[in-house]
Amino acid sequence: MLLSIVLLLALMMGIGIPMEAAAKPRVAIVFATGGLGDKSFNDSAYDGMKRAEKDLGIEFDKVEPQAVAEYETLLTRFAQTRKYDLIISIGFDQADALKVVSARFPNQKFAIIDTAVDAPNVASYVYKEAERGFVVGAIAGLMTTKKGDPRIVSDKQVVGVIGGMDIPLIRANVAGYIAGAKYVNPKVQVKYAYVGDWADPAKCKEMANAMFDEGVDVLWLAAGRSGLGGIKAAEERNRYAIGADSDQGYLAPRNILTNGMKLVDRTVYIAINDVLRGKFKPGVNMLGLKEGALGYSKSLVPADVMSQVDKLAAKVVSGDINVPDEIDKVEPWLKAQGK
Repeated sequence: MLLSIVLLLALMMGIGIPMEAAAKPRVAIVFATGGLGDKSFNDSAYDGMKRAEKDLGIEFDKVEPQAVAEYETLLTRFAQTRKYDLIISIGFDQADALKVVSARFPNQKFAIIDTAVDAPNVASYVYKEAERGFVVGAIAGLMTTKKGDPRIVSDKQVVGVIGGMDIPLIRANVAGYIAGAKYVNPKVQVKYAYVGDWADPAKCKEMANAMFDEGVDVLWLAAGRSGLGGIKAAEERNRYAIGADSDQGYLAPRNILTNGMKLVDRTVYIAINDVLRGKFKPGVNMLGLKEGALGYSKSLVPADVMSQVDKLAAKVVSGDINVPDEIDKVEPWLKAQGK
């Protein structure tokens, strides 16, 4: 009774009484297999979460699956709490699990990055993968003509790309890479292969060394954590590597020529910010060079090469160049361009 009277008097007199702070927005994220520490896709997504925590005042929970089979269970655990403003799936291989879970929890907002799920409560963020392949391929193709660079050891003009998995989005990157390299240098040869795993650096290193033995001087590693092995091989053999997703220049400062940037951090931030502003966008959200979601870094690229590639990128942004996203369409496309 006494406590009630004190509270009433306090309210009447305007005396401040500590109250529980308003709940912060909460977000959950399910990373791709390979986990944090990949120096690439997952780490970039985590950077986006940390930025949203700082700038947007969110709180977040995260989980690092060890296998694809875990996705559905982990997404379900987050969704059934009903406490998250948004649940984010990272990576194409969460699509099947998210399709199931989003149907079970129709009032929960989800986002998936790097593939599309057709559901009214899922915002899908998909990249124009061939565009970044095109610009880094152009850099690679131009670099093979450079004389006097100790990292260009072959006169065969050969470049390569190793993808993580033989899947459509990686094949689109490969198609763009071949198109870019041959667009600027019709004489260049392009080799490509797939690790078959996002988290096998040892295998990727072995494959990279095999490519270097075949005369490859510039090698793009679009392979998640596996790509770290290829970067190591490039450093040991003193060849050029091209990083993927994040700026990986610090891993081999003398050998990372450029990076095929997929700004997953920015995409994660956009997805969260849209929800907080009441502008959640279910359906497919396509992102490319024009949207600033894909790009390339200056790193070790000579100024004259960078100038040429900047002009090509501007043509992609304007729509003057439409990059093919299937490998078997590259040669017909090049012929149509007069290459």
